[in-house]
Amino acid sequence: MQKLSEKTTKMLLSTEVEIFDQLITPDHPFRRLKQVINWGEIIDPLRNLYSDLGRSGFSIEKTFKALLVQFWEDYSDRQMEKAVKENIAIKWFCGFGLTEETPDYSYFSRLRKRIGTRI
Repeated sequence: MQKLSEKTTKMLLSTEVEIFDQLITPDHPFRRLKQVINWGEIIDPLRNLYSDLGRSGFSIEKTFKALLVQFWEDYSDRQMEKAVKENIAIKWFCGFGLTEETPDYSYFSRLRKRIGTRI
């Protein structure tokens, strides 16, 4: 039986927050963006786009951040689906957990349509 390294054992016993902290460098640009942007001011006006009725979906805060990443990185909807699912820094920035379900490609176009050009 193979013995796990101390670092591997520590990661297995760490919380999700600690794992993100270990995997995302302190100087990562997304860390700075998370600090300097007033997310409440940007996202609060978008909250009324959703109703509490019907099926539950993804939070507007998480998915709006994903739209920003998509714009900044010039990703297509399909590339964004893959990025938010596989890229740890993007997953963390948007607020998704390590094993949390993430939106598929069609979600991003529906969200842009819902937000519209005026908002």
